[in-house]
Amino acid sequence: MRLIKLAFISFLVFFGIITAMSLLIPGHIRISKAINISASDSVLYLINDSHQWPRWHPAFQGREATTVLQQSNIIITPLIKTDTLISESWQQAGKPPVLNSWELHRFGTTDSVALQWYMDFELKWYPWQKFGSLLYEKTYGTMMEQGLQNIKHIAEQKAS
Repeated sequence: MRLIKLAFISFLVFFGIITAMSLLIPGHIRISKAINISASDSVLYLINDSHQWPRWHPAFQGREATTVLQQSNIIITPLIKTDTLISESWQQAGKPPVLNSWELHRFGTTDSVALQWYMDFELKWYPWQKFGSLLYEKTYGTMMEQGLQNIKHIAEQKAS
């Protein structure tokens, strides 16, 4: 009985320490990637049209976007669509929504633009969610970089 009590108290103390450490991790995480693109025409069209996603988005490459969305139960809610910004909420069943935004930055009279893609995650206080967020850069950041490279390649091919 004494061993069980010691194990239970040790578990509670360990859980308390882990929870206290996780509170140092912010509850809002933003992963942002950007790329310069020589051609400015049709960049946001590739993002705005979900039928174009298999051409550039790593999660949809080689597959039809609507099929992937149905299989993974992702609900996409458009939030903002302007000539320089597309913002959507992506929510998978049973998970919190993730804000995906693509913003086009023009620089004066230059013939290039910068395309920024950022993802916003809102985390709860749960230690496993906070510590899991430390891997988001490796997971989502790599995918975002590849997607931006694909968009650049397609847009610059079309311009030439």
